[in-house]
Amino acid sequence: MKHIYKNKTKLRILIDTKCDLSGYQRVTISAIKPDDTTVSFPAVVKDIEKGIIFYDVQSENDIDLSGWWIFWPEVIFDDDRTLAGRAVKVFVHEIGSL
Repeated sequence: MKHIYKNKTKLRILIDTKCDLSGYQRVTISAIKPDDTTVSFPAVVKDIEKGIIFYDVQSENDIDLSGWWIFWPEVIFDDDRTLAGRAVKVFVHEIGSL
């Protein structure tokens, strides 16, 4: 599938942080919605050494607006170090659009 559509739950947001996540305490995927509100999703670490994380969309309300979204990872380590990864801009489409 080449497009992401709003209000759909069959979606995994996968991010490569390009950082070893050994000793992480909390990992989230943050986003700025098209209406400029900020949301945060609890991420799962798929590969600690490679820094791969993901979030499986749980609710139709998770990705609830069409337009440009900005996603980035945030990590808090158990020694209070923090990491914010590079942001990526993604377009979310209306159902039935091209």
